[in-house]
Amino acid sequence: MSTLALLVVLLWVVVGLAVVVGLGYLVFRRPRLMGPIMVSLTAATVLVAFLAWATQAGAQSGGAWPGGPAAPTVRTGR
Repeated sequence: MSTLALLVVLLWVVVGLAVVVGLGYLVFRRPRLMGPIMVSLTAATVLVAFLAWATQAGAQSGGAWPGGPAAPTVRTGR
């Protein structure tokens, strides 16, 4: 994965964590919003899923999409 792609992933992580922490702090400061804590957990789950997808797409050989065709492997030896 290129350096630019890694920086983009890092930026998404920082922004995502800021949003999740902000939602958590809002719920902490206003106890009547305790129910929406699930929003914070859902946001974290979606962020992790997106980052996993994005890094998987960047790691594929030949620019293939996740789940797409992979490069054939050649076994040597026995």
